Amino acid sequence: MQVSSNEKLEDFQVIGDKLRVHWDHQEVTIPAMDDDSEPNTQWQCEEAVVKKTASRSDIIEAIIATKYSLTEEIATINNGGTEYDEYQSFRQFAKNKADEWLAKE
Repeated sequence: MQVSSNEKLEDFQVIGDKLRVHWDHQEVTIPAMDDDSEPNTQWQCEEAVVKKTASRSDIIEAIIATKYSLTEEIATINNGGTEYDEYQSFRQFAKNKADEWLAKE
């Protein structure tokens, strides 16, 4: 899920009992609503949310679910080709993010 913020969010953010994992940070300019206003700068990034105590596999699953539904994931695996390679790359990214979080604990 993509989220927006007035400031760049940390890669890992704990709020209450939730862990929010952020990646693909991009600074974007939002046009002014009227001629008298200045454009607004915001940060956008992808976000996965899990329980703070989530296992490695739960974190990986949550990150993958931001891009692939279960049906899309299975179809991508079965179809192979370039889409499969992109999926595997994203899956490795999700594993790396989970490992990064667990190393902080």
